[in-house]
Amino acid sequence: MGSFESGVAGYVKAYAIVEVFFPVNDKGFADISCVRCPYLSSNDRMCQLNKKPVAFPSKFVGQDCPLMKTEEKED
Repeated sequence: MGSFESGVAGYVKAYAIVEVFFPVNDKGFADISCVRCPYLSSNDRMCQLNKKPVAFPSKFVGQDCPLMKTEEKED
């Protein structure tokens, strides 16, 4: 590991791709809300992906949610 005693000259960007499966009932209704996401910290209502609070996790997706919805439905 390098030494950073004289400061940081720059950064290397890295990213991750995560998949989250939201449930769909037999009528085709998908419950896409933070409470169904495994990245919601239930004890403090914080998103573990962006470290921001979620106002109504059982009703909505947080406004800063980094997940992008696809139109595919998995069985």
